Amino acid sequence: MSLREFTFSAQDRLQKEYRGAGVAIFSSNPHVVTKGLDLGQSDDLNNSVFHIAGLGWENQLEQFVNSLSQSDLSSCMAIRYSAVEPLEPWRALSLADLMNQVSGQWFNNLLEENRIISHYQPIYNLKSCRVVGFEALARGVDSSGLRSGFELVTAAARLGLKNEFDHHARIAAITCLYSQLSPEELIFINLNPASFAHGCDDLHSAVFAMRGAGINPAQVVFEFVEADQFPSENALLNLCACIRESGAKIALDDFGSGHSTIAMAEIIRPDIIKFDRTLLQPTEDEAKEILLTSLVNFARSLGAQTVAEGIESMTQLALAERCGFDHIQGWLVSKPSARLQRPELALQKSLLDF
Repeated sequence: MSLREFTFSAQDRLQKEYRGAGVAIFSSNPHVVTKGLDLGQSDDLNNSVFHIAGLGWENQLEQFVNSLSQSDLSSCMAIRYSAVEPLEPWRALSLADLMNQVSGQWFNNLLEENRIISHYQPIYNLKSCRVVGFEALARGVDSSGLRSGFELVTAAARLGLKNEFDHHARIAAITCLYSQLSPEELIFINLNPASFAHGCDDLHSAVFAMRGAGINPAQVVFEFVEADQFPSENALLNLCACIRESGAKIALDDFGSGHSTIAMAEIIRPDIIKFDRTLLQPTEDEAKEILLTSLVNFARSLGAQTVAEGIESMTQLALAERCGFDHIQGWLVSKPSARLQRPELALQKSLLDF
């Protein structure tokens, strides 16, 4: 069975089941497939493929793998999928390697061996037409290659290691810069405020790392993420005070999505508000554009600059320009990369066609 056929088979199952998450397993050994069907479901397109999916699939997968001999295990390939993660054929692994991912040992190894790194995505100012800052995005390096931010965040949440991951990612964001940041540029570092529910001690390690890397704290923007897990208002205000005392700035991420609301912005009073990418989807709805413009004006009334996230097309750029955004971020400017990219773009001139 080709990898292409295997991928189509897994995708077909995903679309029909709507179970949210699971794993598609292929084996050339009919005995293994029969055993897998005791815990999983058959595939509609190929009798060499079965699926372990739905609630508790990780435990069922572990039970299945533990029942196999080494020879049976080596006959299996697998692709993991979920409702929020695209099915990508090049991510097919041996079942043993995928089980290692699911077990979380790979993630523990990344933390213990300090193999969390950062890639950086530029933030582009619409008035000056130049890059003014970069968001640091965590990546992991292991034997399977580069681990995505989605994999890292998912593993950290599942293993109860979000605070540890948050700490390692912050330090990596600073230490991976290697003096690439110019004095007038900003570095945006993701920070989960829930990690500081009981005090700001861990913030000092980030400030120490900044100074060790020769970065002026005034160049650092701590970007508050995962608003649905923010601590109490008192703890949040204490964190904001600690950040400002250090000389750094605050950004509120994913504004307009979930718990990143107007009320939260009024509590935090961020220096920068980053608008969720879903708000910048192309639209012909004039009312939606009016609402978006009003939200930009609201941010400005708080003294905050605005960033439109997820800008990937000229149509989205034109929308951001009409609504009065200060900055944009997205693949239209540049994809994240290990080195700081400062593309010279004539985006304003291109807007004449939109």
